[in-house]
Amino acid sequence: MGSAPLMAGAGGVPAGSVPGAAAGIQVGGAAAAGSGVAGAGATGAKSAGLTALQEIEEAYNKRLDMDVAQLMESFGDIVKVASIAHTDSSFSKDKYKLAQESYQIQARATNIVSSAESLLAMVTELKQTLLLNDTSTLAQLSMQRQKDLSTQKTAVKQRVLGLKEEVDRTIWELEQVCYGDSTPGPSSGSVEALS
Repeated sequence: MGSAPLMAGAGGVPAGSVPGAAAGIQVGGAAAAGSGVAGAGATGAKSAGLTALQEIEEAYNKRLDMDVAQLMESFGDIVKVASIAHTDSSFSKDKYKLAQESYQIQARATNIVSSAESLLAMVTELKQTLLLNDTSTLAQLSMQRQKDLSTQKTAVKQRVLGLKEEVDRTIWELEQVCYGDSTPGPSSGSVEALS
């Protein structure tokens, strides 16, 4: 993967961007599973993950270097081809030469557009990778969700305990009315013991 530039797959996503990252995780998981010692497995998984990420970074760097070199080469060729005729009439360009230069300039301009599109696609791929693999943001969102759910859980638990106390009081009052018992009312200690 490190020697060849990434090819665009279906949907504009490169064939090696996300699967390469997933392969790095799988390799790391295999290294962790194959090791008998937990600490050595974690270190192996971390180094395998780093190696896979380094390969992906190297592929992106090569692709970037190739695209920038092609841009610079194409601009240079356009400048070389587009020479201006001298003021004296001894050096004039014929139609064949002008057509040839025009074709060369169009071909170089096409190369420039292709390189620029490749660079824009790379930017898009890097943004997608950042969004999809931003574990710190995902962890932060997960922690916030857990805090929210914990707060809701505590509020619901308090409400249920309040309702239980109210039901206990109501039952005690009904028993007093129906049976005329003189037993003491429900205490808050018995409610807390039940929870």
